[in-house]
Amino acid sequence: MLNPFFNIENALNLDHRILACLAVLMALSVLLTILGIRQLLRKKIIIASIQSLTGVTLLLASLLLLSIATNLYSYDRLTYEENIADLTFKQLDKQQFLVKITYKNKPESDQFHINGDEWQIDARVIKWHGLAQLLGLNAQYRLERISGRYSDIEDELQKPRSVYALGLKDEIDYWKLVNDYKKWLPWVDAYYGSAVYLPMADNITYSVSLSQTGLIARPTESSPHEKLKRW
Repeated sequence: MLNPFFNIENALNLDHRILACLAVLMALSVLLTILGIRQLLRKKIIIASIQSLTGVTLLLASLLLLSIATNLYSYDRLTYEENIADLTFKQLDKQQFLVKITYKNKPESDQFHINGDEWQIDARVIKWHGLAQLLGLNAQYRLERISGRYSDIEDELQKPRSVYALGLKDEIDYWKLVNDYKKWLPWVDAYYGSAVYLPMADNITYSVSLSQTGLIARPTESSPHEKLKRW
């Protein structure tokens, strides 16, 4: 019944100093409430009202602090890595690959022909302040594009390049909203571009995740590849 207000498991794992402060507040609230009842029985209504009201206020304050503390304890879980896409590659020819992108936030997948030795995915990230995160505003992202890269600079200058836009045009552009109204959005901590790139190889799958520091990509356990060891 109390879980909508605070997580009991987190409360039990709080720092002992925080628990001690909360215990003192609750003890004071109970003591003042008892004293208020005693004064009421003695028909000292004004003193009884003041003591009882103070006791109830301290009790509510301690419960509020407990709720905030348990949510702050879970802050690390609000900044966890969130898998946002999987990329699977199939080699078509030398420096030519077909990539299938499976997204975690929509059922549709995309396929693109990528030229080069490496792939790169770009995103825009909006990070909120801690209090805003507690209210449910976790980091927002928008995948912008996927492109191919060549390991050799000369290849990059001379050989055909490939770049494709990701996402729908009618999606809410949080980036534009933040730029247009940033002075009215004090809960925005930072907004920045993030990119990650790794080598392409036949039958390899990468998992792309979003953390509070940006994009992270790593091959899945089911698709180790020798090319990564030499990269």
